[in-house]
Amino acid sequence: MTVGMIASVILIGSMMRSPITTIPLMIGDLARQLGTSTGSLGILTTLPLVMFMLFSNFASTVLKRLGFKRSLMLTLIILLLGSLFRLIVTMPTILLGTILIGTAIAYLNVFMPSFVSAYFPQRIGTYTTLYTFSMMFGSSIFNLITAPIIAISGWWSMLVVLVGIPLAALVVWILTIKWVPEEMKTSVEAPIRKEKGSKIWSNKRAWPFLFTFGCQSVIMYTITAWMPPLMKFHHVNPGMVGIIMALFSLMGLPVSIILPQLLTKLNRVSEIVLILSGGIAGLIAAGMLFVQNTSATWFWMLEILLIGYTVNLLFIFVMTMFAIKTTDPYQTARLSGMAQAGGYFISALGPTLYGIAFSSNPTGMTQNMVYMGLVMLGTIMAIMIVRIEDV
Repeated sequence: MTVGMIASVILIGSMMRSPITTIPLMIGDLARQLGTSTGSLGILTTLPLVMFMLFSNFASTVLKRLGFKRSLMLTLIILLLGSLFRLIVTMPTILLGTILIGTAIAYLNVFMPSFVSAYFPQRIGTYTTLYTFSMMFGSSIFNLITAPIIAISGWWSMLVVLVGIPLAALVVWILTIKWVPEEMKTSVEAPIRKEKGSKIWSNKRAWPFLFTFGCQSVIMYTITAWMPPLMKFHHVNPGMVGIIMALFSLMGLPVSIILPQLLTKLNRVSEIVLILSGGIAGLIAAGMLFVQNTSATWFWMLEILLIGYTVNLLFIFVMTMFAIKTTDPYQTARLSGMAQAGGYFISALGPTLYGIAFSSNPTGMTQNMVYMGLVMLGTIMAIMIVRIEDV
């Protein structure tokens, strides 16, 4: 059972970003095949965020009604179906596949903290590390292999590869499921937990989780969308732009390995110092944007490393705290769903609003001030989470 559980966690983690982050790398090929403009396919990166926003809050209800085992199986089936629909390259099937994939990942985002809380309550740090590292490593690996695979066998073959991982995860989970106990109570205790869980949106202790998740999320998605055009505006070497953005993705790997384990061992003062280190790094990066008129590689590399440290620290912190600051898996799911639904609503607005500001003035003070404010708010909210005993 242990081997199957570990394999499931790794495979599921590797799919929590890569089906979304890989598509932009072949967007030009898709546009040519569909006979449309590249710009019109921007919806393929926006739709998953909309699905996260719409469905995250309902994931705990699915868990309560179906239990962990069937919920995960159903979600993996939806993810596999979405990946298969994208193999049929028409606009309706691509959109439908993206919607299904976004919905499945919205559920997985909520399920995984609860999964760790339910099955590994004494090893929350270890298994949070396992799936968050798999998430970031999987995204990085797919980013690295996409260009070579497209060069060797064509862009459609990359869509086939993206079917293989959810298929493997589903097979492993089917083989493992009969040995796994059902840790989510769905009968006697369900009405009591529903009554408690329904108050999550009015629970003042839950809102710092939402704002922390939202702040890091809007920074991450805005940086991903607009940092390359900003560097291009400053005439940074195009080859270096790709390397710098790869560093942004890779920055999450060491943080995901170290942080969850630390958070299960540190005292409150040490946790606050850790959060402040991320806040200070983010504020330094914000300050650098006020004097950004340079094409120097070192400047933008330092900028992206500081931002990467901040957003990954806040992301891993809040994902770990979902399990640590709750008393049972259902409460973990309710809190995680609420924070991610609200957080992704905030993040969905970020790239669009930044784009408007960028079109008006790429180096404008407004967006720099907003970024500084987001770092400060996220840091303050994270410190408030540290001070909360349980939600």
